[in-house]
Amino acid sequence: MNKAILLGNVGADPQEHTFANGAKIASFSLATSRRYKDGTGNIIEQTSWHKVKFSGDQADKVMRLVKKSAYVQVDGSIRYDSFTNKEGVEVHTTTIQGETIRIIAFPKRPDGEAVKEDAEED
Repeated sequence: MNKAILLGNVGADPQEHTFANGAKIASFSLATSRRYKDGTGNIIEQTSWHKVKFSGDQADKVMRLVKKSAYVQVDGSIRYDSFTNKEGVEVHTTTIQGETIRIIAFPKRPDGEAVKEDAEED
C-alpha cells in the first residue's frame, strides 16, 4: 500500500496547469515539520518541503480554496518519477499525488481575520 498523510503549511499559492485535452493539475509546495530533542536536550525543528499535485475535481477545489500559509491535511500517495532534462541529465523527482485535501486553518489577513472566502466541505 502506498499511502501518505501530511499535515503542513502551504508554501505558495497553488499553480494550475491545463493540458491540451482539458485535464487540469493544481500543484503547490507543502512544509511539514518534525520536532525532536538532540543528545543535549535541545529541541530541534526540522522542516521538509513536499511537492503536492491534485488532478480532476480536486484540482479545481485546490485552486478555489487553498492559499499560501493555509494549514492543510493532504491524503494521497508518493510518486517517484524521472525525466531527462535539456542538458541530457536524468532528474529524479518525488511528488505527493493528492487524493483529498482538508483545510484545517485558513491564512490570516492583516486585520487578523481568517480568510475563508469560498469555504466548503472536504
